[in-house]
Amino acid sequence: MSRDDQALPTDPPTGRRAVFSSAMADAVPILISYVDREERYRFVNRAYEQWFGVDRSQIEGKTLAEVLGPAAYERLRHHVARALDGETLTFEGEIDYGDAGVRHVEARYVPHVGRNGDIPGYYVLVTDISDRKRAEAELARTLAGERRRAALLDLGQKLRDEGDLTAIAQTAARMLTEQLGVARAGYAEMSDVPDVALVVADDGRDESGVIPMRRRTFRLEDFGPTMSADMHAGRVISISDVALDPRTNDPEALEAFAAIGVRSFLTISLIKSGQLSAYVFVCHDQPRVFAPDEAAFVADVAELIWTASARALSDQAVRRAEEAERLLIREVDHRAKNVLAVVQSLAQLTPFESKEQYVQALSGRIGSLARAHSLLSTARWTGVDLHDLLRLELAPYGGESEQVAIAGPPVLIDAQAAQSLALVIHELATNASKYGALARPEGRLNVSWAWGPGGALTLIWRESAGAPVAPPRRHGFGSTLIESAIKQAGARVSLDWRAEGLEARLDIPTGAQARAAESTPAYRPGLPIEESPALRGQRVLVVEDEALVAMELSRVLTAAGARVVGPAGTIEEAMALLEIQPIDRALLDINLGGRVITPVARLLSHRRIPFVYLTGYQEPDVDGGPVLRKPVATSTLLGALARGATSPPQ
Repeated sequence: MSRDDQALPTDPPTGRRAVFSSAMADAVPILISYVDREERYRFVNRAYEQWFGVDRSQIEGKTLAEVLGPAAYERLRHHVARALDGETLTFEGEIDYGDAGVRHVEARYVPHVGRNGDIPGYYVLVTDISDRKRAEAELARTLAGERRRAALLDLGQKLRDEGDLTAIAQTAARMLTEQLGVARAGYAEMSDVPDVALVVADDGRDESGVIPMRRRTFRLEDFGPTMSADMHAGRVISISDVALDPRTNDPEALEAFAAIGVRSFLTISLIKSGQLSAYVFVCHDQPRVFAPDEAAFVADVAELIWTASARALSDQAVRRAEEAERLLIREVDHRAKNVLAVVQSLAQLTPFESKEQYVQALSGRIGSLARAHSLLSTARWTGVDLHDLLRLELAPYGGESEQVAIAGPPVLIDAQAAQSLALVIHELATNASKYGALARPEGRLNVSWAWGPGGALTLIWRESAGAPVAPPRRHGFGSTLIESAIKQAGARVSLDWRAEGLEARLDIPTGAQARAAESTPAYRPGLPIEESPALRGQRVLVVEDEALVAMELSRVLTAAGARVVGPAGTIEEAMALLEIQPIDRALLDINLGGRVITPVARLLSHRRIPFVYLTGYQEPDVDGGPVLRKPVATSTLLGALARGATSPPQ
C-alpha cells in the first residue's frame, strides 16, 4: 500500500489524509504531523525531512521517543498526555532534538475528536522561533546597556557640583548596586602603608551576606597570592566564584573572603602616574558571572569617581576634571549612538523569513531611542521636554496638525525615564498609523497631560479613527514592549480599545517634574540632505572600526552601485589603502579607538578627494567636510557622500 493510500484514523477515513498529503502541507516551513494514541507518527510533512535529515518514511510509524530522542521526549511528554486527554494547547521552549540540534520552538497540539468522543490521536504544528528569540535577547541586552549609559550620564550630572569626597564615592557605589543588582559596591584608596587599601565608601543591601566595609582597611595579598600583583598591574579582576577560581581558592584567601561574606567580585584598578591609586569593587554573596559590558560600565564609573574627586581637591584639579568629564561624557555619547547603529545594522543584516517587516519594525524602535538620545544630549542629560518628545516621535506622521493635537503644561521627563517613554510613544504612534487614527485622513489623535493628586503626571492618548476599530485579537510584541518599557520608567499604562479608537492612559508617579517654559533648550533636528546622484562605479573608501556598522555601510554602498574599498578599521589601514588603491570618495568615522581621523582627512583633502564624516558625537570637533550623525538614513548618507567635500581640515 502506498503512503497516499494509508489513511489517518479520521472520519470520513480519507478526508484529513487528503488535506495533510496536499502540496500545501509540504510547502510550508513548519512541522505538521499526526500522532496516534500509541504516540506513533502516522503522518509528517516534508519539513520533517529537512529538520531531521531523513526521509519521512523513516519517521512515520515510529514513536515520539524514537524520533525525537529521550531528552526531547521527556520535555514534551506531559504536553502529549494533555493532548491525548482532549486538551488543545500551545507552548514554547528550547528543545534538544539530538542530531537535529537545539531549537527554540512554538508548538500547538490539537486533539482529534472522533464521532463517539474518543481521542484516537492529535495534530501537531511546530514553528522554529530561534531567530526571533535571539533577536529579542539582543534587543533586551541593548536596552539594558542604554539604561546603564543613561545612568552613567545622570551620575556625571550628580557629581558635577559635589565637593565632598566621601559623598562622591557613596553616590557612585549606590548607583552600581542598583544598576548591577549586586550585594555591595564600593571605592577604596591605597593608604600610606604598602599594599593596604582603605574603603572610602560603599553601599549595599542590609539583608545580603556581604558586610559593610566603609572605613575598613584590607591587605591585598590576604585575598590571593596574585591579587596584589594583578591590581598593581591594572588588570581587571573578575571572579565568578572564589571557591573555584585558582587565584582565590587557597585556604587563607577563602578565610578572608568568608569573613566579609564575598563569594564573587569584580575590581577595576585606577592606575595614576604609574601607581595603583585606588580601585572600585562590586561583590556578591553568591556565585555570579560578570559580563564584559558590566566590567566596562564599572570602569567608566571608576573614572568618573576619580575625576569628580580630583575636581573637588583644588581649583587646578577642578579645571582638569571638567575637561576630562566633558571628554568622558562625549565618549559615552559616542558609544551610545554607535550601539544604536550596531543594533540597527544587526537588524538589517539578520536574515528572517519576514525580514522586511522585521527590519522596518526594529529600525523604527531604534530610531525612537536615537531621537530621545538627541533630546537628552541637547539638554545636557538634565531631562526631556515632554512636548518636544511627542512632537519628535509624531513627526513621521505629520506632527502637530489638523489631525494631531498635543497639549499640556511644561513638563520635564528625567533621563532615566525618557528613552522608555519614547519607546511607548513610538509603539502607540506605529499602531495608530497602521490601524487607528493616523491610518486614514479623517482620523484624529489628541494627546494631553495634566498633574494629578500627589504630583503624579497623567497622559491621555485618545484616538478617533473615523471608522469602527476592532480590538487586537492577540497580545503582540508591540503591546509587550509597551508594558515592559512603561514598567522600566516606573509608570503604569491602561489600554481601552474603544470602537471609535484606542484610548491609552499613562500614569507617571515619578520621573516627571514641572518646569519653566524656557528652562530646557528646544530641540531642533538637523535638516536632511537631499537625495544624491548615483554613486555607480565610484570607488568609496570606508573607514569604520565597528565591524557590523562597516558591513552595513558596505552593503548600502554596494547596493547603490559603488565599489567599496576596505573597510579600514584603523588610521594606518586607511593610509595604506590610500597609497595602493585609487579612491574616488571616502566615508570616515571620526573616532577610531580613541584616535581622531584627521590625518586621513588631511591626506584626502590634499588629493582633492571628496569625503564625509560619520560619527556618534553630538558636537564633533572636526571640520573640512559634511558631518552625519549615527544612525543615519540611507538616502541622507548617499546624498552627502555624492556631494562630499575637498576643503582641507585646519
